[in-house]
Amino acid sequence: MIRLNNVSLAFGSKTILDTVSLHIRRNDRIGLIGPNGTGKSTLFKLICRSVEPGAGDLICARDTNIGYLPQEGFVFRKKTVFEEASSAFEDILLLKRQIDKLHVQLEDPSIKGEDHQLLLDHYAHLQHQLEVVNGAKVDAETGKVLKGMGFKEADFGKGISTFSGGWQMRVALSRLLLQEPNLLLLDEPTNHLDIDSILWLEEYLKEFKGGLIIISHDRTFLDRNTTRIWELEKGKIHEYCGNYSFYEVEKEKRKELQVARYVNQQKRIKEVERFIERFRAKNTKASQVQSRILMLEKMEKEELPEDVVERVRFKFPPSKQSGITVLDIKDVSHTYDGRLIFQDICLSIERGEKVALVGQNGSGKSTLLRIIAGVEQPHSGTMKMGHNVLFDYFAQEHAEKLNSQNTLLQEIESVAPFSMIPHVRHILGAFLFSGDDVFKTVNVLSGGEKSRLSLAKMLLKPTNFLVLDEPTNHIDITTKKILKNALLDYAGSLLVVSHDRDFLDGLVSRVYELRNGKIHVHLGSFRDFLEKKTSDLFKEAEGSEGRGLSQTKSDETSLQKQQYLLKKEQNARKRKLSKEIQHMEEKIDSLETQKTELDNRLSDPMLYNDKEKSIEINKQYKTVTQELDALYTRWETVHLELKAVGDN
Repeated sequence: MIRLNNVSLAFGSKTILDTVSLHIRRNDRIGLIGPNGTGKSTLFKLICRSVEPGAGDLICARDTNIGYLPQEGFVFRKKTVFEEASSAFEDILLLKRQIDKLHVQLEDPSIKGEDHQLLLDHYAHLQHQLEVVNGAKVDAETGKVLKGMGFKEADFGKGISTFSGGWQMRVALSRLLLQEPNLLLLDEPTNHLDIDSILWLEEYLKEFKGGLIIISHDRTFLDRNTTRIWELEKGKIHEYCGNYSFYEVEKEKRKELQVARYVNQQKRIKEVERFIERFRAKNTKASQVQSRILMLEKMEKEELPEDVVERVRFKFPPSKQSGITVLDIKDVSHTYDGRLIFQDICLSIERGEKVALVGQNGSGKSTLLRIIAGVEQPHSGTMKMGHNVLFDYFAQEHAEKLNSQNTLLQEIESVAPFSMIPHVRHILGAFLFSGDDVFKTVNVLSGGEKSRLSLAKMLLKPTNFLVLDEPTNHIDITTKKILKNALLDYAGSLLVVSHDRDFLDGLVSRVYELRNGKIHVHLGSFRDFLEKKTSDLFKEAEGSEGRGLSQTKSDETSLQKQQYLLKKEQNARKRKLSKEIQHMEEKIDSLETQKTELDNRLSDPMLYNDKEKSIEINKQYKTVTQELDALYTRWETVHLELKAVGDN
């Protein structure tokens, strides 16, 4: 559908793409990943042709229809939520306006005879066109998508300007989904969605028939919606044929292979250098020495993989122990502008507990955290901190309380205990501030950078109770992993608002869901909560489509038949994949034997007496290595497919 041929792009001295060649096929499901600032969003703009490449070609098929959701900068022409979302059906709406206009003309008594008949014929023609394009679907489809995005019917007639940026993004995403493009580019689509809306979006994307490229720091979202990963790094794109979990495993294997190749090459280089050093002074060996020197000059040098911040670990500074009860809330109610946010909230957190607070956007989660932190006072009820509680509270607006004249290093050192001073550069690196970035002043940072710095500062203070409001919004997957590991080791209590499922999974042991102004307690892991939530949403969707809980006998028979055919197809697929794995493993064994033999021959200094033979053996070694790499990659992909078939 779209092909990039040797495309390069740079802004000033910064290289975004360096002779990159890619192919986007129909129905591709690609996750585009890489550290912040590498140019992922710029690549989207390039595909949309709002940015032109500096060199190379971008070729699109004629029928390519791209839908692009940026992170920000949405442009709305309409007034209400429903009008903006339904503008995706502009052709149908134009037909309806023309029909309405004709309807008015047909009721005009002054239009008679042949003119009236012509209008009537045209009216019938337009009505037929409306039926062909299924004009009745506009209201139903628009309402369905808007509700999936979390809007209530009462919101449909409200002006877009009355909603926050996050809700405006939902309107833009709704309009985009309704347009049904054949290639969808989504830049951080889950940033402003709550868990209900993310689950709904995933179900929607399962049914989407076109190509899909997603930029996201939400690992679970990438795992569930992609089958290929593009990693943008230093101007190059490395492709992995699997989801994000496959990418993590495969990248580690590629690193190990790279290290092995580097070690083997260094070993060969040293042997050749010893030969050169030993026989350099002998005239009889001059030609052989010269050929080896030339070989070393032409050799394509292997490099060790760079260390990554993923290996950075840090622990919270120790703090005195709190009492058994850390937080006790009883009968707390709160209103805003006369609207009841929540009523008679009761919850408690004990020492060492890690709890998630979830709920739809606008349900009052952040308001409740502000009450707990003492930023706001409840209209009724009581909130009490326990004995010896040292708490800290993180919210996005705390970024504005930084000292704008300090450098990043000065700002973080201002709160770091003495024992942590040697580690502050590593911690800043974990939060994506590396090299000379640490000497920037706070006033030049973007909003997201200030949030990351505020989070890094907070995590250095001795506390025994942390209250975190969306801490992962502006950090990438690697930094989330570092933060999660630190919180897992944290001895204190934790209350966190987040919609990042991978971050919460394994971290919290209880979930408080704020729904319809009440707290609903879910004991157990976040995964347990999510499974129940998914089940409830599915049942709700079935009910809304008028399906009963019971089925007729014929429906049951039909379902059993479908299940039988599906099982039969799965078993056939299993046999085929198992056979392919067996064949690949035999081939890998054979190639590994060949590689060992070639490696032994290349280690023999006598081989290089015959220049042509040494070149031929090197070529064979390279070919065998490339075949092995491709086979290992395919073996992993087929194993994942076999596991997926087995899990269904």
